[in-house]
Amino acid sequence: MRRLPLPFTALASLLLAACGNAPDTPYFPLESGRRWTYTLHETNALGEKTETFEITSAGPRERNGETFWLRRNSLGTEYWLKLDDRNIVRAGLRTTVEFEPRDEPTPRTVLPIAPKLGDGWEQPSQPFILERAVPFRERFLHHESVRFALQMKITAVDEEVTVPAGTFKHCIKAEGDALIYVLADPRLGGSEVVVRHTEWYAPGVGLIKLQRVEPLETTQIVGGEVTMELESFER
Repeated sequence: MRRLPLPFTALASLLLAACGNAPDTPYFPLESGRRWTYTLHETNALGEKTETFEITSAGPRERNGETFWLRRNSLGTEYWLKLDDRNIVRAGLRTTVEFEPRDEPTPRTVLPIAPKLGDGWEQPSQPFILERAVPFRERFLHHESVRFALQMKITAVDEEVTVPAGTFKHCIKAEGDALIYVLADPRLGGSEVVVRHTEWYAPGVGLIKLQRVEPLETTQIVGGEVTMELESFER
């Protein structure tokens, strides 16, 4: 399973130079040539799984008269990012079977440009690990009927976080949760699942850790936990 699928600057720094220099967003670097390698570990009642994947930054792209900042994961999916007056937003997405990026119906906030304690935003999401166990295994990741919005909030701005790539100081922490309902047992009816999502970003590096918890264990549907940690990065 590979997913994903996700800054201190004055307004003047948002005006991108003609030479294509990236804006100053230390907690979410946009410069071309950056590479992040992550380990993704998932666990639930049906087993455990660990794998690695990469994200690379491909720099600026011009489209429809606007400047976007392109990121690509090791599955070939492209994320088209741009900056509005306050946030880094994901405005488009392109998979390996698409010729052009798809515009997001509503650009989704990834992170505030200048995050401060207490900043909040709404982030569309879907289950990461929630899955049907019987009569066949099926993840809810792509079910349109199970969509929700995480209420994200900056809850810390000076965390020290250790991951395989090292120990990082002065990290920001973003947390969000959502309450969803699933028909976990036809005899007992629907079950509540409190989804909890946490991300840590290090200055000069970007995302270093992500944790998603989706607690549920019934005879038909089980939840679990997904953790993503930075293994290495190249500037």
